[in-house]
Amino acid sequence: MNLDDQLAELLARLGVILEDDEPAHDGDGADSSEHGKSGTSPGGQTAISPSGRFTFGGSAAHAAEDENSEIALSAPPEVSLFQTSREHYGVFYRLDLVAALPHLRIFMPDDEGALKMRCYLVRAAPHTPLHDWFVRAREHDGSPAYEDARDAARQHLLFATGELMKRLFWGGDIERMSFPAEIEVLRLV
Repeated sequence: MNLDDQLAELLARLGVILEDDEPAHDGDGADSSEHGKSGTSPGGQTAISPSGRFTFGGSAAHAAEDENSEIALSAPPEVSLFQTSREHYGVFYRLDLVAALPHLRIFMPDDEGALKMRCYLVRAAPHTPLHDWFVRAREHDGSPAYEDARDAARQHLLFATGELMKRLFWGGDIERMSFPAEIEVLRLV
């Protein structure tokens, strides 16, 4: 496999399809390429559908039934924060608010693969308050003073949420993909 194919395969696992690499569709609209096929991670926690979407805890078909459990990997964030780790050498974080849900991406060095990096996506489990904080804050129709402070409060809440999600991630077992019940983790790369 040449370098271009390796890059295309890596990007396809992230839900990105290169322009020259558009999937071919047959007459019934099914995706006939390998890009975007459904699959399960080693931890059995993810499926990537032909639309480049993922879900935790089941298959892509099951996620289609519950729209709240499915978020596009490439969905544009409302707010993004970037940080390097003080505790873990070479680790950095990207924290996004996507569709009113916090997404924490953790990038860490790895000795294998073309990128020499691992990337994990961490989200709050649906049964936790962490999952609902931003949705409820967005839906609240507050006073003019609240509306003036909403954006700053959202950024502060996102930062605090990220700190909690980082602690929960590092409290788990990365090699076994076993983490506290309050978060769901997907290895992207």
